[in-house]
Amino acid sequence: MPCPSCYMLPRAHRLRHEKDFARLSVKGRPLYGPFCVLRAWKSGSAPSKIGFVASGKMFKTAVQRNRLRRRMREAFRPLLKTVPDGYDMTFVARPEVETADFKELQASLAHLIEKLPTEMAKPWKRLPKPPRSRKGIIGYSKQLGVPRPP
Repeated sequence: MPCPSCYMLPRAHRLRHEKDFARLSVKGRPLYGPFCVLRAWKSGSAPSKIGFVASGKMFKTAVQRNRLRRRMREAFRPLLKTVPDGYDMTFVARPEVETADFKELQASLAHLIEKLPTEMAKPWKRLPKPPRSRKGIIGYSKQLGVPRPP
């Protein structure tokens, strides 16, 4: 039987620190797939660093979250050679990943990795968060260039 570390990502490719995951959740550019959301950020690191996230809000038990992360990691492992250098990225699991066929999951991850360099090259402007007050909503609609709400 192979050693457990054979199933892990190489240490140089792992996203390990909480601050890195937090930075990606705030500043990372999202790419949406059917089974997960890829959040990527151009970091310039020589090997790209990758993390897998299964939210406690969506997946209630630790067993469920760990199983999904292992499943996504295993689907991703053959694709590691195709990942371009210089990115930090997280794959955030969606509820559909539980029932997904393994081949479909692998194809979805491969498609997100292929799409990554072209999407990151495009300019990206985050929309401002909508305000809570009515006065703020009117200013927000002007900012977006949409008609004023009644």
